[in-house]
This record gives sequence, structure tokens and C-alpha cells, in this order.
Amino acid sequence: MTHPLQTAIHTQLLAVAEERDLPITTADVAVLTEAALGAAFAVPVPDAPVQLTNQQLGVLIGLALGDSVKATARRMCITPGTVKTHLRRLYRVLGVHTGAQAVAVAMSYGLLRPGGAPFALPGQRDRRTS
Repeated sequence: MTHPLQTAIHTQLLAVAEERDLPITTADVAVLTEAALGAAFAVPVPDAPVQLTNQQLGVLIGLALGDSVKATARRMCITPGTVKTHLRRLYRVLGVHTGAQAVAVAMSYGLLRPGGAPFALPGQRDRRTS
């Protein structure tokens, strides 16, 4: 059975390759997907439950969606510098060093779940299916 994060990574890699017209094969995407998944799951697990601010959650969702810092800043109506500050604090709270690790840890704590959006907060419905 394929892990939902693996599917999300694979889909995102294909979309970026197509969007940028990159000469990449399906085999290349599979290798990159496995590498990203391995990196995402090679993360330390914090000892205590994690409490994130609303701003940190907003930045986390941007990471999960693959948004740039600028896109996240526009969506949240804050500056790119403020997004970077929230990213640094988010990484520190989660005990990680990369966006992929942050998403993986957040998913393991139930802070994010794969959904139709392509990521949603726990308890959030996919509005396209209602």
C-alpha cells in the first residue's frame, strides 16, 4: 500500500516537472519520490505534544501545498520576511530542518492530513465533495 505522503510527493514532482517543462522520466520521479519520502520520515519526534500558533499553521499548510514563501505571504496577508520568521519558529517547535520534515512530523501528530485540498486541517471537509 502506498503512503499518502508518497502519493502527494510524486504528484507534486510530476506537476512541477510538467509546469517547468523539465526533461524528467517516470523513473527519475520515482527515485526522487523515494528520496524525499525517506528524508521526510528520517525526522526526530519531539517528546512533548506540539502547540502551533495560527500563523505557524498557515505557514505549515503553505509548505504542504508546495507554495513559495511569496505565495504563502500573499495568502496570509503578511510579508515574506514574516513567513520566514514563522518558518524558523515552526522548524524549531517541530525539531526539524526542512519543509518536507515539517510536513511529515505535522502529519504524524495529526496536525495535517492528506485530503482533497490536497492537505487539510483535521476535521476540515473537502468542499468540492459536499
